[in-house]
Amino acid sequence: MGKHCQGQTEIKLAGIAPTIRSEHHGNIEFRRLSLANGGKIENELNQGLKERRLTPRECALIQTFPPDYNFVIENKNGRKGSFLASPSQAYKIIGNAVPPLLAYNLAKRIEQVWDLYFKKQE
Repeated sequence: MGKHCQGQTEIKLAGIAPTIRSEHHGNIEFRRLSLANGGKIENELNQGLKERRLTPRECALIQTFPPDYNFVIENKNGRKGSFLASPSQAYKIIGNAVPPLLAYNLAKRIEQVWDLYFKKQE
């Protein structure tokens, strides 16, 4: 793997989750790095577990998507409907998305203050 690029870091299991970027060309945070690449999760390294990136599902969970949420894209081949996104497409969708829990809390706050700023004129 060699030199680390932006985003090529091992996530901290007891820390704040990383920002998931829409880039899907290798700049995905790692669940586990090898010792040679700076891995620090000693109990897993001692077990000989291989270096691996976060999966699209793990990224989605970090970003508060429900565990059963399906990432789909529009079928652009002249057919109606949509189909499941590939892993690289899913990384991009997740990285570009507003995390659902954040969107929910923003919407609830706007609902609470709506009348304060947009009260009907009588």
